[in-house]
Formats: sequence, structure tokens, C-alpha cells
Amino acid sequence: MKSSCCHTELIYTEKDQNICLNESCENYLAPVAFTYTPRFWNNLFAFFFFVFIFLFTFNDYSYNKNAITDSADALLKIQQCEPLTNDNLKFELKKLEIICRDEVFAQFQIESGHLSSFLLLRTNNLCGMRYPFRRSTAAIGIFLPDMDTIIKGNQKALLKYSRQNNYAVYASWQDCLKDYKLWQDECFRLKERYLSFLGNNYAEDTGYVKKIKQVKK
Repeated sequence: MKSSCCHTELIYTEKDQNICLNESCENYLAPVAFTYTPRFWNNLFAFFFFVFIFLFTFNDYSYNKNAITDSADALLKIQQCEPLTNDNLKFELKKLEIICRDEVFAQFQIESGHLSSFLLLRTNNLCGMRYPFRRSTAAIGIFLPDMDTIIKGNQKALLKYSRQNNYAVYASWQDCLKDYKLWQDECFRLKERYLSFLGNNYAEDTGYVKKIKQVKK
């Protein structure tokens, strides 16, 4: 707020009158009218302050977090969509620590027609795995070849198809390898087979396997 006479803020207000207190003004101690003249620097500061607040609130942390999440999701999709090649297949077999992976690689080549079979292209099933209704699985559904139909669901929902000719369906060929690993871990039980071999073919002591398990503990 500035007076119309001297343009300073040396103003005293009394009984609804504005008195000029600027000694260098010709209206010193006289009533003066008041007008509002915005200052340039005040306007400039207000402008930059508004720009700063707008930009800061527009690019908030929740936006950045979503961007990071989207990037991670995109990366995951890219990883799962790696092309099925012999090299990529060998890499995944090694990464998952598949037992006898050289033999399994050869098995997959035979079962999938060297990575080109109809079943593989239709269901991402590399090795003709049946849908497992009891053990843990990475399958997302079941394929009924007699009907040429894919039905997605969990084990409980798909149990009614257990007596029909079927194959497991996977979201990706990598998931098929994960399911094969689950099958090996839950059904093959390499350590138990080795101990059984020792008990039947190596040791004369009938309690040999039991002693090994006790020492292992």
C-alpha cells in the first residue's frame, strides 16, 4: 500500500484518515488518498514461488514410485519373453539347478521336436508334462487335446478333468522348466535314491543308511 503523494509507506491512520509522515513530501502531516500499486519484485517472487510449488507437487514421489514399478514390471515381462533357443534353454536349466541337465536338455529336444512341436507352441509345454493335481506346480491351466481346448484354473477347479487325456499349460516356457524342477524335487528325491542304493548295493550293515542319517544330523 502506497500513498498517492509520496509513494512511501510512512502513513499513519487515524479516524478513517491516512496522514502522510514523510517529511520530504509536500503533503507532510496532511490527509492523503491511498492507492494499491504492486511492487515489481513482489510480483516476481510470487511468480517463481508459484512455479516452484506447481512443479514440486506435480512431480511427487508417488509418481516416481509408479514409474519405477512400471519399469520393473516391464523388465520382468522382457525376461519371461526371452526367445526359446538352445542357448537360453541350457542357461535356464543351469540356473534352476535341474538334475542331470544335459540329459534333460536332450529329453526336451526329443519331446518338443527340437523346440518346434505343436504342444510347445500351444501350451509352452516343453516335455509333455501332464497336469499335476496333487504336487506343487507352476502350471496355470490344462490342455485337453481331444477337444483342442485350454482351460485355466487351479488344481481344485481342474480336478474334474483328471481322468481325461491332458497336458499342463504354462504362461511361459521358463515356467515349464520351473515345474519340471518341482517335479524333480518332490518326486525324484535324488538323495533318498542314493542312500537306498548304498543300503542295497554297498553296505553289508542293514542299519547303514540309518547311521548315515544320524551322523548327518
